[in-house]
Amino acid sequence: MFTSDIRVGIIGTGGMGIQHALDIGSVPNAQLVALSDPDEARLHDVAAKTGSPTCYTDPMRLIADDAVDVVIVASPDNTHAAFTMKALELGKPVFCEKPLASTVSEALSIIEKEVAIGQKLVSVGFNRRFDPAHVAVKEMIDSGKIGRPLLWKGAHRNASAMYQTDGAFILNNSAGHDVDSARWLLGSSVKSVYTWGLRSHEELDETARDLLFVNMEMENGTRAVAEVYVNARYGYEVQVEMVCQDGVVSSVPRQPTIVRHDNNRGAFISEDFRAYFIDSYAREITAWLQSLQEGTPFSGADAWDGYCVMATTEAAGKSLQSGTSVPVQTVEQPALYR
Repeated sequence: MFTSDIRVGIIGTGGMGIQHALDIGSVPNAQLVALSDPDEARLHDVAAKTGSPTCYTDPMRLIADDAVDVVIVASPDNTHAAFTMKALELGKPVFCEKPLASTVSEALSIIEKEVAIGQKLVSVGFNRRFDPAHVAVKEMIDSGKIGRPLLWKGAHRNASAMYQTDGAFILNNSAGHDVDSARWLLGSSVKSVYTWGLRSHEELDETARDLLFVNMEMENGTRAVAEVYVNARYGYEVQVEMVCQDGVVSSVPRQPTIVRHDNNRGAFISEDFRAYFIDSYAREITAWLQSLQEGTPFSGADAWDGYCVMATTEAAGKSLQSGTSVPVQTVEQPALYR
């Protein structure tokens, strides 16, 4: 619990890093004091827009800075585990963008470190838990009005692949959001997963699997099916539908503007995922900082969620390769996370 302003350091000034930096400016009793990025031009440009925090090209120096109380990790995926572990060694709370790590073994090391400390210090950026549309779906399920949930169905589409079209990479980098959404809305971990994929466009490498279908059997007997398509071309959209015993609840595609022109009527669909989820990012980082200020549990995802999602996406990658259903294997859930 913090009795004065929380001093925040952010590692990474790319899309999510600058988003968090801007959002912190509207959180009461929170102050952005440090930024880190190897790209010095971008680093100083973001610093100039966010109150001139101290700039570091070495992220480890930011984490070790006594003026930094808490750390946001928004750097490339393969750096998440090392920066999170360093913050844990110093007893500093961490908000780590997904995925928690690059491998399940790295994620498990974070779990083991946190358990050894005896305190939950790590939160993971699965922002759909704060998206108004997803929250509305969750509230309807929790109300019990349409009975017990049976099936989660989701579509997750990007206009174009941001990084690469390897199926295993997409599962870890993108599909983790869908896995977390299914676990959260169905109230269950994943028991097994069956994945198959397609190469969507002829110009892609023969090994590309950029349209993925992930079928998850949940521990509580329910099911989840996710379409993850990173080259949909038309824009960015996420949709979720929950089939329950006595009804169905779905998120509604967003249509902020309807354009009527040249014998057509249609809605603009942005290619920018940050624009699509801008409200959720602000709600998420505000909730995290307020939980630290008040000494209350964070309502978002924790390190155990991050670890379980990685175990699922790793199994999904194995399924994609083998063409068979693969069990999701995790260690016994420590008491800290129950």
